[in-house]
Amino acid sequence: MKQAATLFIPLLVIVPGLALTGFTLTSGESKDPHAPIIAATPLPYEKPIDLKGHIPAESLYQIMAAEMALDREQPEIALANYIAAAKETQDAGIAARATQIALSVSSLETAVEPSTIWAKAAPNNLEAQITTAALYIRLDQVAKALPFLHHAEQTNPDEAFQYFLILFRQLQKEEDNKRVLQALHALAKEETKAASGHLALAEIYLYQGQDAKSLEMSQEALKIDPHSVIGSQLVTEALLHSKGKAVAKTFLDKKIQEVPHEVSLHQYYAQFLLENGYHEQAKKQIEHLINNPKVSTEELLQFARLAMQAQWFDIAEKILKRTKEVPESKDLSHYFLARIAEMQDKDDVAIEWFKQVLTGPFHVLSQVRASVLLTDKKQYDDALEILSHAQPTDFNEKKQLVLSTVDVYNRAKRYKDSLALLNDSINSMPEEIDFLYARSLVADHIDRFDIAEGDLKAILASQPNHLDALNALGYMLANKTKRYDEAQQYLSEALKLSPNNASVLDSIGWLYYKKGDYKKSLETLRKASEIMPDGEIAAHLGEVMWQMKDYDGAKKVWSQALEHHPKHENLMNVMQRLMSNKDQQSVQK
Repeated sequence: MKQAATLFIPLLVIVPGLALTGFTLTSGESKDPHAPIIAATPLPYEKPIDLKGHIPAESLYQIMAAEMALDREQPEIALANYIAAAKETQDAGIAARATQIALSVSSLETAVEPSTIWAKAAPNNLEAQITTAALYIRLDQVAKALPFLHHAEQTNPDEAFQYFLILFRQLQKEEDNKRVLQALHALAKEETKAASGHLALAEIYLYQGQDAKSLEMSQEALKIDPHSVIGSQLVTEALLHSKGKAVAKTFLDKKIQEVPHEVSLHQYYAQFLLENGYHEQAKKQIEHLINNPKVSTEELLQFARLAMQAQWFDIAEKILKRTKEVPESKDLSHYFLARIAEMQDKDDVAIEWFKQVLTGPFHVLSQVRASVLLTDKKQYDDALEILSHAQPTDFNEKKQLVLSTVDVYNRAKRYKDSLALLNDSINSMPEEIDFLYARSLVADHIDRFDIAEGDLKAILASQPNHLDALNALGYMLANKTKRYDEAQQYLSEALKLSPNNASVLDSIGWLYYKKGDYKKSLETLRKASEIMPDGEIAAHLGEVMWQMKDYDGAKKVWSQALEHHPKHENLMNVMQRLMSNKDQQSVQK
């Protein structure tokens, strides 16, 4: 039976990363720009190849016929022509294209021939080597995969190590995993100069919780290459898991003395010390390293991150004031300086640093954070000014700016401005659910329940399980109308989706209160409050207790809530309304 050709697709993507070695076997993002991916769903053949060198006329005709077939959505014809051209020319680009199409529309057996041509024609292309090895492993021909793994290791041992891990992670079937391990063990037996196979096995075994095997492989790797930073890290991790932090630290202390100038190992050492409770030693290590003129800007930023993690703000600031002078790291340094100021409750300082993040991935986020801090200080015009000058680079950032501006308007009680902005945004993007949801909340504030109900129902029409919309609509129906049965239906659906959601329980508790069932309301609101102490929930709970004549209990609930939410507007309004009414009643009596 032919096997489905879901395998390595020859496209460069970013792959997962791990603090230990720059890679993970689970999830996340990597800094390695040279890694292939095994696609769960075959990717489409992308743009036509860029032909270089002399191509025979017959092969050119085959390529043209293939591209025309792709245009007509006849990939099988295109594949046949590309494979024929690859066999004729032995050209790496043509063979790569043939492999790509084969992996998208055909079988592993079909893909292996052009892939092998590609690997032999491009001996320095690790993607070609690993793709071909992966094909043979999937076809249970491990011996044929070995030369390609070996060649990858000889070409670039460090990069090959990353590819070997990708190979294991992406070939997820148990039988494929076993074959990858078999191939890596065979490769490891042949290693005398590079130790990529040993290192890959060490990390795989560490991931699987087989610490003894991981330790064995990583120690063997260090015999081959005593200065391997990854090898030293893996030995440390295996010792940490199997024999404890003291034994791991003893090994790492010795290794640091052997390679005193290896900055990346010292960086790992500082992280190890910090994470395992050796804080003072970690601090001294970082202070020593940041004075080394050979330490790169990227490494300095990593040390700043460690210092921030440990809340050594003076060290982090010292590093960042140095890195901000480097143009490439200026904006990132400004962002981290702002975050340090925020962590120390120096909001004015944080705002100024955030404003200086002028480009890069943190630019819009920084302007939003500055606007939030200014809004907290009720400097609404300044907050809006900052947001108006932000430069979004994609739709998500544009949306974030719209919603942040709406938040400032709402906090300033400029609900008409909020509504106008959201109306414009929805007119241009009528199906954008976040805008509809935001408008429903604004409409509720200005008693336009017709708009709020329409927007929430529009959301639920496209996303019936939208938890926030179900909860908001149920609460509004309970609070603003007497359509309690409808409210119950929406809130019951929300509770099914999230049984211990404090916000949903608060809405249900308020519904019981509006229906006059104070006992159930009290029980439900107390449960909500236990799950998430919150000013809004406390306002509702206290009001129910007040109506049940438990005045002291209500005051206690409100008082405790005010300790954590001293400026909670609705909480203070409820207290003033109920307590003033009681005082008036006392006077009248």
